[in-house]
Amino acid sequence: MQDRSEASSSQHRNPLPTLAPRASRTTSSRGRPNSITGRPGRLSHRSRAGCWTCRGRKVKCDEVHPRCGPCSRLNRDCDWEHRWNFTDATPSTQVRYTNVTTTGNHIWDPEARSDSNSSPRPHQTDNLPPFARLTTDEDRERKAEGRRPGTYSVIATPDSFADLPEYVSSTSPVRRRPSVQSGSASLGSSFSSDPDTVVLERFEETPAQTPLSYPTSSPTRRPSVPEAFHRLSITSPPTLSSLTYAMAPLDRGPSAADEHLLTRFRQYIARRLTQPNVASLVHSSPHESSLSDLFEIEAARFKPLHHAICALSALNLSYRGRCSMEEALQHYQDALSIVATPTSPDDLHSDGVFLRHFLLFIYDICVPIETDGTSDVMWVQHLNHLRSIAIIRHQRLGREPHGYLLWSICELDTYACLLGGGSCEFVRPIAQQNMLPSLDQQLPRGTTLSSGTYLKYEDDAFSAIQRLDEGVLLHTVKVAELAYQCRQEAAALTGGMSPTKHARWQANVSRLQNELLNFWARSYPEFLSPESPHAGQHLSNEVRYVFEHAYVLYQAAVIYSRTSMFPAQRTIPMANQSEVHADTERRCVSVLALASSHLSNGEQVGGTLMAQRHFVFPIFMAGVATTQPDVKIQAIDVIKVMETGGIGQNTYRTRQLLLAVCEEQRRVASIGGRMEQVDWLLLAKEKGFNLVNCGL
Repeated sequence: MQDRSEASSSQHRNPLPTLAPRASRTTSSRGRPNSITGRPGRLSHRSRAGCWTCRGRKVKCDEVHPRCGPCSRLNRDCDWEHRWNFTDATPSTQVRYTNVTTTGNHIWDPEARSDSNSSPRPHQTDNLPPFARLTTDEDRERKAEGRRPGTYSVIATPDSFADLPEYVSSTSPVRRRPSVQSGSASLGSSFSSDPDTVVLERFEETPAQTPLSYPTSSPTRRPSVPEAFHRLSITSPPTLSSLTYAMAPLDRGPSAADEHLLTRFRQYIARRLTQPNVASLVHSSPHESSLSDLFEIEAARFKPLHHAICALSALNLSYRGRCSMEEALQHYQDALSIVATPTSPDDLHSDGVFLRHFLLFIYDICVPIETDGTSDVMWVQHLNHLRSIAIIRHQRLGREPHGYLLWSICELDTYACLLGGGSCEFVRPIAQQNMLPSLDQQLPRGTTLSSGTYLKYEDDAFSAIQRLDEGVLLHTVKVAELAYQCRQEAAALTGGMSPTKHARWQANVSRLQNELLNFWARSYPEFLSPESPHAGQHLSNEVRYVFEHAYVLYQAAVIYSRTSMFPAQRTIPMANQSEVHADTERRCVSVLALASSHLSNGEQVGGTLMAQRHFVFPIFMAGVATTQPDVKIQAIDVIKVMETGGIGQNTYRTRQLLLAVCEEQRRVASIGGRMEQVDWLLLAKEKGFNLVNCGL
């Protein structure tokens, strides 16, 4: 008791000092004490990553794209445009780090720069105009050789690159780059305070001394890849004289740096460009060598084709970590900038120009694209060039010498339309003008039926199966065109969908379905076993390939026509809906059974299924249409195995889309809906997949 009273009296004798008067200890709404003399302290109510409209108003932005809440509420323009901020960090760096100094540096020290400007090197004579009046990099470098480093400066801003093909939008007219002899007003402007500093108004690449020599610079000195490299635009047509000069024979062969790209094209890329119908699909064959030789022979005479070959090979290797993406982009740009699209008919029908656009078309459909739907993307522009070139070649030559390439382009155009990215603008005029290659021209020259278990009757059987394959593709084109028309009409509707329009769409779809089913029943070869995924397993490699190509495309066309022709197609009741549903499930299972049979035979590594890239789209459609979870999982697993066999990453992105569709179907079913309500084309557009091809 005594100890407690002593402690109490001790505390009473030595009270702690008061931190602040009781009357001033008020707290803010956020729980922090207010300052006595300054403004009440509180957390920042602004957003560092908000739109510029909210930043200017100094209000909180909820960062919702494309229009935030405050801007929507006040009906203001929500500005999300990127802002460039060039800040000299030298003063702040020197304040933070005392050991950093610019004294004596010819770039950062103005005094050292002024001293060097007044003392040119005695062994070089400067007879050039003032630095601001020079128009080429060569003249600027020669003038800079007589001064110390840091004397002259050439500054490139984002506006300097606005006219380059990498950054030009295809909606605006493409302007031809001016000559290097153009005036200084178009090339740059000097600072009024520093005549030795020039800001480029338009960046221009330094042209080579001989336009036909191969580049010798190392890949490390090439410019970095811009973010919008998929928005490249084709340059304007050159004059006839420039094209004729560029078509002259090269002085020397390809550089050693490009040799591995040519080897990659010869051994890997060529077999995936057309139907590999010759000899073994695993080992090299006359087809592969003849096709690669065709490109390489023309590339020796036409340098842009060489760069197109290297661009496609470098793109493929870049996805495997064996090459840089900027090297692929550099070759792509060289294929466009050295010689652009010719204008006269004599130039348009040349093989080099046709093959160049074909490879660049393949390149662009292998690159993930981001489009706002208001402009043509690069693969569409190349496809339009290919259509014009094919028509001129047919008019002048009577036929297409490389009909198998024309056939491959028709097939790729059809897949693009089925995936919602095209409109059959290539295959439609080709078919209407009777320009489709004949059966013997749909395969590369040198194709023979000399391998496998070839029997005598297969000569006629091969023609019958080719006719079957050709008819299936042409009927699939009709399905793709009708689906495109339905999507366009649905997008143009402002109100709800009328029952009359649904009935008209369904009637047109039923007519196409009957035509497709009747054609298959009428053209199916009698010497084959009843329709089965394994009906062609006893045929030789070449014949079996064509049959399986026709089989899986036919199944995919039937599935597509029943599920993906127009919005909410699967939710419309039908008279025989249960029979149609059971038949669709059977077709999905048959496609996966055929693909799985290739994998079960140990062909997943370098085998036939890796070369048969057309399998991916039917497998994808089977995974979308089936209602059985185990079949969906099987489709995802097969596509995953095939990811390593393509040129780009389209197969990987196809699997990602299928996973997103399956997840959305599972979500809709969990809340009481039906998985048939999920529109995979709309989902792909919302998630930004923008697929053009599934297999390449």
